[in-house]
Amino acid sequence: MTDAEERTLARPDTGRVLSYAGKVPVGARGDGGGSDEGCAAPWIARMREAVLEALSPTRCAGCERPGDLVCERCLRGLDLIDPARSCLRCGAPLGDLVCTECDAGSEEAAGPGRRPGAPAGRGSFAFERCLAMAAFSGPLPRIVRAYKDGGERRLAPVLADLLLDCLLHAEQAAPGRYGGIAGAADALAFVPATAAAYTRRGFDHMELVARPLADGCGLALLDALAKHGDADQRALGRAGRRAAGRGAYEVVAPVRGLSILLVDDVMTTGATLDAAASALLDAGACRVDVLVLARVCGG
Repeated sequence: MTDAEERTLARPDTGRVLSYAGKVPVGARGDGGGSDEGCAAPWIARMREAVLEALSPTRCAGCERPGDLVCERCLRGLDLIDPARSCLRCGAPLGDLVCTECDAGSEEAAGPGRRPGAPAGRGSFAFERCLAMAAFSGPLPRIVRAYKDGGERRLAPVLADLLLDCLLHAEQAAPGRYGGIAGAADALAFVPATAAAYTRRGFDHMELVARPLADGCGLALLDALAKHGDADQRALGRAGRRAAGRGAYEVVAPVRGLSILLVDDVMTTGATLDAAASALLDAGACRVDVLVLARVCGG
């Protein structure tokens, strides 16, 4: 799929067209980039791509149809979240007036994991705002799994393009709510994988997304966080995620005085992002907003 066309769909909230460049970079197939020695000559890389494509044709990560990494049908199947109606604190859809995701579980949020000085309630995260691109439903869970667990690294720039579109759309469609979330940020940071996940996958999935996203936003990329512990939080409940997140992140780059846009793939309870944002703020960052591909609701 070296010459795939740009994919588009109309957003249901404003009619704005969301698009991403479906073209796969030369040398990107399978190993995540043209880093192999001997692939410096473009024609060699193109030949390699053609052979691999003939042996194992590209299939959609969302539905397995041959052709594009994410097909038109799956793009249109994304349950995009309207930034004018989402919860500003946790990104949940239709949470602009009363967010059941933030209002639930206030006793738990008031426990020892709560940031000092923050009021009780699950909406009391360390970060200021949360922008979520889509609900974790439809084809998106399969796309995320194909990238993270299936090792389809070619999805990284595709996901970055979708997140960039989400940012631009939010700042234009809801400037009073999400204005400056990217434009006023000083740097972009990502939630890092655990050492065990990095060893298992061979790459940090959010770093590969964050690099092209930072370029698209015109922001400096900060590899600012290190994560301690190897627990996979996907199997944990709400209380377990909060407990696992406490003290899990160490800031390893200067962040004092910076306004940071923090990026992750999926937000369920917000415990991971809250812990990462708390670490950044404790290290001197003046503000943290978060951006995620998907928001899980009712978890």
